[in-house]
Amino acid sequence: MTEATPRLIILFFDTVPAPQQVLDVLQHDDGVTGALLARLDDRSRRAAMWTRDPMACLPQGRLALDISEISTCDALAERVVGMLGGVAYRCQTRVPIAPQLEAGVAFAGTLQLCCFQRVQGLSDSQLAQYWLNEHTDVAITTQNTLGYQQNWVLQGGDPCFDGIVEEYFPSEAGDSMTAFFADGHDEALMWGHIQRLTESSERFLDLERAEVIHLTDTRIL
Repeated sequence: MTEATPRLIILFFDTVPAPQQVLDVLQHDDGVTGALLARLDDRSRRAAMWTRDPMACLPQGRLALDISEISTCDALAERVVGMLGGVAYRCQTRVPIAPQLEAGVAFAGTLQLCCFQRVQGLSDSQLAQYWLNEHTDVAITTQNTLGYQQNWVLQGGDPCFDGIVEEYFPSEAGDSMTAFFADGHDEALMWGHIQRLTESSERFLDLERAEVIHLTDTRIL
C-alpha cells in the first residue's frame, strides 16, 4: 500500500469555477502544494456512456488541493467553499499510479471520478483491506489506467461519500469498451476483465450509491 498524504477535494454540483478564480483564492496560501481542476467539456462528454447517477447528485466538477499539513485543511476548506461554492471532503490520498499532468495543459484523455459509499456494515479495516489492498491491482490490471488515486474521505459534507476514486484513461476509452478495459480487441478477455472488476468492486463499493462521471482535468498549480 502506498503512503497516504493529506488532500482536500471540493466537488461542484452546480457551477464550476474558472481556473483563474481558483488561483485568486489560493494565491496567499503557502500550504497548498498543488491544485487540479476538472470539469465537463466536449472531450469528457464523449465519455458519457460511463456516467452513473443513481443518487441524483452527480458532480459537474472537481478541485483537488494537495496540502502540506492536514491541520490546515479545515480553514482552507472553509475559505475555498465560502468563495467558490461546492462541497468539501477532507481526505487521505494514496497514489498507486501518478497521472502525468503538465502544468497548465489539460490531460489528453479523461478523468473518471467515482464518488462512492461503502457496502452497508463494512468496517474501516474491511474497507481498507478490500479497496486499498486487494482491489488496487485488480483495477489497474483490468482497465487501461494511466493514473489511479484513492481518496479516503475522513470528513465531508452532503452528499456523504466514503471514498473518491480518480482514474485517468486515454481518450479512445471514452466511447470504447475494448479500449477502456485494456484488452486490445479481444472481447472474451474484455468480458473477463469486466467480471473480475465488478466482483472485486462489489465487495466494498455500493453500486447503487456510487456516482460516476468523466471530466477533463488540468493542473493549474
